[in-house]
Amino acid sequence: MAAEYDGADALMAAITGEPLPKAARADAEFMAGHRAAAADVALLREQLSAIGDVLAAPPAGAPSPVTAPVTARSRPRAPRPARPVRRGRALRIALGSLAAVVALSAVAGLARLVTENSGSDSQAAKSAGAADAKGGPGEADRRSGDGPPPSDPELALACDRLVVEGTVARVEPKDGQGSRIVLTVTRRYKPDRGPAQVAFLLAEDAHPGPRRGQHVLVEVGRGTDDASRWAVGEDRVAANRAWILKALPGSRHTACPSDGST
Repeated sequence: MAAEYDGADALMAAITGEPLPKAARADAEFMAGHRAAAADVALLREQLSAIGDVLAAPPAGAPSPVTAPVTARSRPRAPRPARPVRRGRALRIALGSLAAVVALSAVAGLARLVTENSGSDSQAAKSAGAADAKGGPGEADRRSGDGPPPSDPELALACDRLVVEGTVARVEPKDGQGSRIVLTVTRRYKPDRGPAQVAFLLAEDAHPGPRRGQHVLVEVGRGTDDASRWAVGEDRVAANRAWILKALPGSRHTACPSDGST
């Protein structure tokens, strides 16, 4: 359709029967589409009515419930053979129309859901994008540590204080507040040097939850001990290592917004 008014296009308006706004009535192209859609909807409704008629009709050859009284002066007439009713074909046509109506309603319902949710989805996407652009984890990132590379890998690494690989040495629960993961370092990305073991924090519902002996790659942002990203297992570690190695040189010349730069 060429345009939408108050969140509804010509098809939606024909299905719901809601009054059209003044601006819509002045739009010739919209009104042409609305008239065509209204005609289609009316035809489908007629076919739905036919379904009830077909299902209510008696089967072929069934006796009529009303009979003429027999008197002494009249001779009973032999009943005329009932005209066969082509229920099969009529029912197929009616059910086909019903399927069309159901499909049309489903499309209309999805269109309404998209219209109603577009504002909230757009706002959520903007919030997530802002957090990712700064290299900082959002709420979802604190629960699920692995995923696709950040939209700006160099900026994300510039805002990390710790990026290492290693083997989980200990998992220490923290009284219902998550766990402290102690990692024996096998490969360093940032900083270049440091202790043989490092520790980071994970939320209680973090997934995947590293276990002792597993190979893990972890990122920890500046000013925190909470991991912003953690990959568990050789395959996921290798996938994250690839983008980190590519972005690491450029990250050394990238300023993090938390440093007061823009």
